[in-house]
Amino acid sequence: MKRSLSDLLPDVETREFKVENIDLTLIKESTSQARKKFDNTKIQELKNSIMKNGILQPLIIQKTGNNQYELIAGERRLRASKIAGLKFVPCVIKDVSKRDAAVLGLVENIQRSQLNSIEEALAYRNLKEKHNLTNEEIGILVGKSRPHISNMLRISNLSTKVQEELVSNRVTFGQVKPLIVLEHNLQDKILEDIVKLGLSSREVEEKVRSLNGSDVDEQNAHYKKILENSLGTKVNFIRSKNSTKISFVLKSKESLDSFINKLS
Repeated sequence: MKRSLSDLLPDVETREFKVENIDLTLIKESTSQARKKFDNTKIQELKNSIMKNGILQPLIIQKTGNNQYELIAGERRLRASKIAGLKFVPCVIKDVSKRDAAVLGLVENIQRSQLNSIEEALAYRNLKEKHNLTNEEIGILVGKSRPHISNMLRISNLSTKVQEELVSNRVTFGQVKPLIVLEHNLQDKILEDIVKLGLSSREVEEKVRSLNGSDVDEQNAHYKKILENSLGTKVNFIRSKNSTKISFVLKSKESLDSFINKLS
């Protein structure tokens, strides 16, 4: 059964919606910020705009005690305001859980198209792992389809080196997408060829398919691990040249019921 947004955010209590001018020194940056990389040139441009026109959209913050606040949404505005030398910034104060603060900050970044694919994928993984949300629940919270969330979560399986190259635009997502099914050490091995030889996505796909027997064994182990982690049950994974046989070990009716619920 699908749950509504109010069911997913039962602990949200919002103060009266009004804008307050808050001392900039009392606001600390968000611990759940999805955006990891900030363009200094664009921050400077935003600073210039703020100095000329002021802050057009209030920051969203929450009180943490001792007259201190933590940012929920608006980190670029916060950074630009500091550079501009502002003493006070307009804010809306909300009382939310850590999970909901992460969701609010993520939604703002998504709506403003300020996240690269890796940042978005890692933010979804953070919501899934830290707050025990399903792909469908995350999709409802951030306004995205479940297939989109599932695809983005697959991106988070890329190794750190591949992610760094992707964020730095030295490789494209199309080039590294075939690597998602591999163990990280194999991803890094093929990444070297992608960078040095400029392999196309089709060439990378062929390289993945032509892995030798030992590499295929590692690939199978990776598939097996993904299935066991996702479904919460023991998986037997047997792969031959032209087919793959997958079986699940369910020792009780309760295990079967849990398994079926996860599939649905």
